[in-house]
Amino acid sequence: MNPSLFFSCPHCKEYVEISCHKGNFSCPHCAQHVGNIIDLEHIFDQCPLCGCRQFYTSKDFNQFIGCLVMAVGIGLAPFTFGLSLPVFALMDWLLYKRIKTLINCYRCGCEFRNIQAPQKFKPFMHHIGLKYDKYRK
Repeated sequence: MNPSLFFSCPHCKEYVEISCHKGNFSCPHCAQHVGNIIDLEHIFDQCPLCGCRQFYTSKDFNQFIGCLVMAVGIGLAPFTFGLSLPVFALMDWLLYKRIKTLINCYRCGCEFRNIQAPQKFKPFMHHIGLKYDKYRK
């Protein structure tokens, strides 16, 4: 799988996938210049779209499905005398371990997929995310 960047185009608001390669890139829908990737080794020095220097990790998984798995386990708890809770928690944990990690930009929300996440990035921190709420629309 090639490293790729997923984002909402600032001009046409379409959700776009761009293969990460050296050079400039533009939106395939509106053909507007969006950003430029300098080098894959230094891609996390700053975001190629907005220039932000802060990133966080997340899992490439629909959160609704994860909540649904736990809700089914909780719903079955009275009928299984609570034994469904550890079983479904184990299923949730196994799903979490198997799913790939994304790297997201705090400011513009773009997602970097199929790129090895450096250890320095942590999961989303709300106090940092609050600083960038004014930039997201």
